Amino acid sequence: MIKIKNFSKSQFKVNLRVVQTFVRQSSGVKGITARPTTLKKMEELRVSHSNGNEESPSKKHKAVGTNDYGTFLEPRDFNAARSDYLQWEDYFMALAFLAAKRSKDPCTQVGACIVDTHNKVVGLGYNGFPIGCSDQDFPWKKGGRTDLDSKYMYVCHAEMNAILNKITADITGCTMYVALFPCAECAKIIIQSRISTIVYMSDKHSKKNETIASKKMLDAAGITYRQHTPKQKRITIDFDDIDWIGMSQVPPSPAKN
Repeated sequence: MIKIKNFSKSQFKVNLRVVQTFVRQSSGVKGITARPTTLKKMEELRVSHSNGNEESPSKKHKAVGTNDYGTFLEPRDFNAARSDYLQWEDYFMALAFLAAKRSKDPCTQVGACIVDTHNKVVGLGYNGFPIGCSDQDFPWKKGGRTDLDSKYMYVCHAEMNAILNKITADITGCTMYVALFPCAECAKIIIQSRISTIVYMSDKHSKKNETIASKKMLDAAGITYRQHTPKQKRITIDFDDIDWIGMSQVPPSPAKN
């Protein structure tokens, strides 16, 4: 992998020439290619610096999916497996976070993902009002004159919806991935569903009685829980990524003797 870090203007021009030379040399290697979008970004950097723009490339031009060093050029070998694929636990937690994007709650969006012992997703859910309860008729605010004016009386939590949306009758021994540590009410449903493990991302309400009661019940029921430490801090979904190569990926024609 070739990375472009913070260079002076003269250093950047030298390193840009090195990368351009590498691309020209790699273009003739069977099974090796480079993202056209990356090459376009490199050209933008060259034009920017030729116009006297002294701003560091890592700050001004940071391609989607790069690390903190800035733009990088990564050849892709079509004859070898990718090494930057999502690990299972990052994948399941990412599904929970993606499901949360469906929530209309203006304050807190939470998602949950249930996975069986074979790493198969068997349930997804996010927080929202019950079916048939219009967002226009029920309150989204946290408080009001009475409890009836608060969203807490009506919202179904992500954990509940994931369990109710399950695609299998029995989820005994399954693992639930969830953004926030489950509240006491969700803990009851999790226990009754015989889910065995909870993997959560945040425990920011750990001091609240709801969470303390939740952990007390989970401990008594023998359900384990642990906080997830992601191997990838940021995951980007780019719908244009499927066309990244800009060319056909069919096998090359056999060479003639």
